[in-house]
Amino acid sequence: MASTAIPTSTSVVESAVIRAPLSNVWHLIKLQDFAHFWSALKSSEFVKGVSNETDVVKWTFKDGSVVEVKQEEHSVSPRRRLSY
Repeated sequence: MASTAIPTSTSVVESAVIRAPLSNVWHLIKLQDFAHFWSALKSSEFVKGVSNETDVVKWTFKDGSVVEVKQEEHSVSPRRRLSY
């Protein structure tokens, strides 16, 4: 008997390649500043009092949806991991 379950996911992973030296763009990649260059966002701002361990930023999209994004930094790699 075939399953009728709908596949679901608890996380979303997206990526993009920016053709620029890391030292030229690293200072631009800040969650609270994404609204400056991502046209889908209406605003991006810090959420205070959510976590003592990491920064949380609220992204408000132009369509009205809101997502809180947690940033985790790791010193062993120049990558930033975003968690929803």
